[in-house]
Amino acid sequence: MNNVARAHAVQTAVKRKFYGNRTLHSKVVTHFPVSISDEYERTVQAYMGMLNQVLRSHLPTIRRAIAAEQSEMRQDSVSDVLALIGRVFIDINTGFSRRARHFGLERRIERLAAMSRRHSVREWKRVVHRTLGINIVEGYYAGEFYRHALEQWTVNNAGLIKSLPDQTLTRMQNIIQNGYFEGKSNAEMGRLIQDAYGVDRNRALFIARDQTAKLNSDLTKQQQEDAGVEEYVWDSSGDSRVRECHAYLNGKTFRWDDPPEMWYMTKRRGRVYTGRRCHPGEDYQCRCVALPKFRLETLNLPWEGDT
Repeated sequence: MNNVARAHAVQTAVKRKFYGNRTLHSKVVTHFPVSISDEYERTVQAYMGMLNQVLRSHLPTIRRAIAAEQSEMRQDSVSDVLALIGRVFIDINTGFSRRARHFGLERRIERLAAMSRRHSVREWKRVVHRTLGINIVEGYYAGEFYRHALEQWTVNNAGLIKSLPDQTLTRMQNIIQNGYFEGKSNAEMGRLIQDAYGVDRNRALFIARDQTAKLNSDLTKQQQEDAGVEEYVWDSSGDSRVRECHAYLNGKTFRWDDPPEMWYMTKRRGRVYTGRRCHPGEDYQCRCVALPKFRLETLNLPWEGDT
């Protein structure tokens, strides 16, 4: 069945569901993939945890060298300590890289991508069945676009997470070297190192939450546009963490080709627009979802009635 014939067939099959109306709202509120976001967070926690373990095992060597230098006050000790710090951080990087090879980050992220696809198809299937009364052909959503989107997301996310340890180690080496020259105690440098590790760990968790939402948004957008859906209703997660802008957008209708502009509130200036235009899930750590508004004249779905 060609595309035009399929569109006509599915429109005929679901026409009665519209009851003469031009559009039909989704009868299902889709779920944000919280469990996948949590799994991604656990993955990056474990990955960054390996770095912390390797770092902790090598820091005593640096501490002993600095303590010895401070007690002896030798003229050539500065270059010796700096050289030792450099060697230790090479060893840290080598030790972490060895562990990372066995961790299988790419494989884990690829699994998360596959979980995201299954979640999005399951939610889309619920929407279509409950709202239109037909069943989609699930295999369609493993086609070229969806496969390419998942592959690209896997590559990008593996690169994002793998770049963090290098940045963390560079920052920590600078902390130790600067602390040494400034005469900071080992205890002070230890606190600075753990603070820096905490910042980078939180950044990794931010990436996990943010990228899960973005992939879910991309898949949702493609599924709906493939089906001829031009408009959606913004649906927020409805809890205390929803930012003011997204709470305001909740329940409002937007077009896929014209996303709303984001804003935030200030006491002095009131509403400040950022210039960023986002669909649900595209803004930073956004957990909102897009509920489709089906239009009979444009509807075109891969459904089990295809012949």
